[in-house]
Amino acid sequence: MPIGPFALIGDDSIGRGIVETLRASRSPAVLMQNHDPFTVGRNARESVKAAAMCEEVARRVHIARQLGDPIPIPQEKIDSLYERYQNVYGQH
Repeated sequence: MPIGPFALIGDDSIGRGIVETLRASRSPAVLMQNHDPFTVGRNARESVKAAAMCEEVARRVHIARQLGDPIPIPQEKIDSLYERYQNVYGQH
């Protein structure tokens, strides 16, 4: 999940930071510095799904780190899995 810049609540800086961060990413979620995650989607259901996935991934990473250093997946494997998830597995 990409990390966006710190922004104060009360003006449009959070929205601008979210848009700028997600523009360079295929992620539907961004963790803004010192804030919770923000998610986007074509509708509310997709955005809530992205939020639930963020929480689940955060839980799994936390547990994995308790057991030691997680082994990263190579970027080419991530890209391949993303392509399969988007175009073969039926997730649109």
